[in-house]
Amino acid sequence: MLTLPSSENGSFLVRTSFTDDEPWIDLLTFVLTENQDGFRAYVRAIDDKAWDGASWEQVREAALTANNNAAVLFIVDRPALGTGYPIQVIDLHVELRHPFRCIATELWGVDNNLNISNMDWEDFSESTDDEGVFRGFS
Repeated sequence: MLTLPSSENGSFLVRTSFTDDEPWIDLLTFVLTENQDGFRAYVRAIDDKAWDGASWEQVREAALTANNNAAVLFIVDRPALGTGYPIQVIDLHVELRHPFRCIATELWGVDNNLNISNMDWEDFSESTDDEGVFRGFS
């Protein structure tokens, strides 16, 4: 069984596709760099080939057993390494919620607001485009 380290703060950002390192590095730059207002995602990046090909359900289960206080989990799968870096967003509180995706430059808002309960899951999931990707609020 795959495991994640125990973490008291910050959401996990788990890489599950190892086909190319360059997009992963670019994605991390977008996620970890402060925006013009000084906000960024506070994530703990997990870059371990043991996660290669893992499903979001497997990663979610590992995050739940890691005693992480985060409300949300982020997965960098093959689609997430494409244009705009649409990272998969997984709810850690309600099991039956369908994941959505969020572009890397907007991940800070999802991470920050869901972890402090400033906004609800639906605020983001219902603001996705036709491809199921949250690209920010208009």
